[in-house]
Amino acid sequence: MLSSHKVTQKYIAIIIVTFNSEKYISNCLRSIIHINNLPNSYNRRIIVIDNNSQDKTVDEIKDIIVQNKNIQLVCNSKNLGFAKAVNLGIKIAQKSDYFLLLNPDTIMGPDSLINLIRCIQKNKAGIAGGSTLNEEGFQNGSYFRFPNIWVGLFDLTNLRKLLYSDHWHNYFYYLDSDSSGLSCFPVDVVTGGYMLITNKTIQKIGNLDQGYFMYLEDVDYCLRAKKAGIKIYHSNKSTIVHFAGRSSENKDRIRHLSWLWSRKLYYIKNLNILENLIIQPIFLVDDLYILVKLFLDK
Repeated sequence: MLSSHKVTQKYIAIIIVTFNSEKYISNCLRSIIHINNLPNSYNRRIIVIDNNSQDKTVDEIKDIIVQNKNIQLVCNSKNLGFAKAVNLGIKIAQKSDYFLLLNPDTIMGPDSLINLIRCIQKNKAGIAGGSTLNEEGFQNGSYFRFPNIWVGLFDLTNLRKLLYSDHWHNYFYYLDSDSSGLSCFPVDVVTGGYMLITNKTIQKIGNLDQGYFMYLEDVDYCLRAKKAGIKIYHSNKSTIVHFAGRSSENKDRIRHLSWLWSRKLYYIKNLNILENLIIQPIFLVDDLYILVKLFLDK
């Protein structure tokens, strides 16, 4: 008598947050659709959360949906920011086994997704990310260490310009260590622009902190995961091309204000009182410098 067993279906939700991404979203979606090397037991679902784009982003997405019904589009009436939009996507696909956060100005390689899944499964990790390459093929800050007070002072502010050394910049971006020969290895943080999260991770630590509009929500999330004993890995075998900094085509004022708020929030949440007494006043002075320079550069 032949034995038979039921194949367990796995569900992957790919969540893309768009804002004025008309130049890139079609190629991004097509690169996902053309991935055909996943086992039959894996079901893909693409969820695009549009943050009230004012260009033709929504029209571009609707044109792709005509050809592929496995894409769900949600149009927000205002820009909710990255974290809140991602959480909306997670809520829609809450029963998925995996959630892939992906920037709209990216193109996935044919083996990107399966290698990211293999990295998580092999290492029993809860979060994994891959290499984001620029158009010339060079890696674009795909993984990081948790920022300490020295990174905050000498890499996240303009005090960096006063140093003769990039020590803390290199420390933050792991540029002081060579992992080029490794296929998959543990890190502190992987970028939220290309991050695979397991359902178990979300069940354990929850969603992204919506206090961040954009920037550092990925660092904050990975820190929460690490504190909960969840492994975070980076895969060199999983690559995407990222047209860096072009996903939003946003106004400088919004981007700068979001960054200035996010760095203050991250340090308030995750560093002690003494460290905040030192760094928060410096953040405020740096805020003033950045905003004045932005105004004068107009």
